[in-house]
Amino acid sequence: MSTPRNLISIDNLSLAEMESLFERAKQFEGDLRGFSDVCRGRIAATLFYEPSTRTRLSFESAMQRLGGGVITAADMSVSSASKGESLADTVRVVAGYADALILRHPSEGAARLAAEFSHIPVINAGDGSHEHPTQTLCDLYTLWTERGRIAGLDVVFAGDLRYSRTVHSFAYALARFRANIVCIPQPGFDLPPYVVQRLREEFGVEPVKAEASRLGHLAASSDVVYLTPQKPHQLSLFTDPQGLSVGHVDAVYMTRPQTERFESDSELDETNYFQLDKRQLAAESLRDAVVMHPMPRRDEIHSELDADPRSVYFKQAARGVPIRMALLAALLGADETLNGEPVVEEPVWPAQSVGLVCANQGCICHTEDRHVRHRFRLSSRLPLRVSCPYCSHEIVFGVVGCSTTRHHHLPNSRDVRKIRPEHMVFFRDAEQAEAAGFVKARTAAPAPPGV
Repeated sequence: MSTPRNLISIDNLSLAEMESLFERAKQFEGDLRGFSDVCRGRIAATLFYEPSTRTRLSFESAMQRLGGGVITAADMSVSSASKGESLADTVRVVAGYADALILRHPSEGAARLAAEFSHIPVINAGDGSHEHPTQTLCDLYTLWTERGRIAGLDVVFAGDLRYSRTVHSFAYALARFRANIVCIPQPGFDLPPYVVQRLREEFGVEPVKAEASRLGHLAASSDVVYLTPQKPHQLSLFTDPQGLSVGHVDAVYMTRPQTERFESDSELDETNYFQLDKRQLAAESLRDAVVMHPMPRRDEIHSELDADPRSVYFKQAARGVPIRMALLAALLGADETLNGEPVVEEPVWPAQSVGLVCANQGCICHTEDRHVRHRFRLSSRLPLRVSCPYCSHEIVFGVVGCSTTRHHHLPNSRDVRKIRPEHMVFFRDAEQAEAAGFVKARTAAPAPPGV
């Protein structure tokens, strides 16, 4: 049996594949009143452990418009999950009923775990505050349709950037397309450090303090950061001492407060949350910016903007159907949109020590401990940094041992370079390593800065 093609992260698609999906979606969008039969006889299963309207219904509409069928578990509180059935077991059972599995789950990394136990394609419909790749496809498709391109566009992210999984996935995709992002977070709700770190290290995106006077009232109560895919020496050529100036904006991407993911009820005073209205959009730099929102909204976009021709959020929601039609048809092999080689991900290595534990309590590894295999992804060699392959959060450890030499080292030691990932053993501290029979390496001098 061949390995299925999954969509766990937006990173699973190459830029060329995304553009091919846009073209296919455009064809479907031109004839939504008609039905295709490219998926006739196929069944998609939707497993939603969290409430959803647009994502679930647009997937179900997409599958039916392709001539296929849908089975759904829209409320997992009345499913076998309420009896204690694990996600892994649910996935193995449902995979026997359908040809594709669409999963929404509150735990970060849930879709990646599901893919390990499924012999049919798994599509991530949102995993905690981690990623939402099909919403990102919808957002990108909307930008591509409205602006004719994505590269080089200036996109404003506003609101809750900390917990919004749609923002995280969208940021990664825009960085890959070499677009620019202007971050205007609700105070205290900036992009998480692991997202900024990844943007910098993998995509060459540099966060720069922005001089945002041209954004007017929109940026009046927030520290504005410009995320741009330029190198620092290039920025120095055109950045004034106060920061990179924000000029013309192509799109404003507004987000609601993700209260369902807040760590405490007092984390945000919603009466002081951003609200986008005509006054904010009156700034010169925003005169023809399209207004986007992943929905649902609360009060962060005033209803007076619904009739504004720049507001495209209802069009954006509607476009979820054709782009998901294109994705389903491709993953089910009904057309050749994704006939290239899948994007190669960084390898994941088995962890040899209980000293390597993901500290993110929202990660699936803490709720599915019966089935999670403790592993790590190598983020950098010097200093040695590793991340959780499920939720992408950096994993903290004190020392690393080598299973062949039985020596332990500090993470910034030169000798760490010589240890193969499969021989790495991680420990909380030197005491834990020595209790396990590892001894401190004699040559553990740190590497000089910049090496």
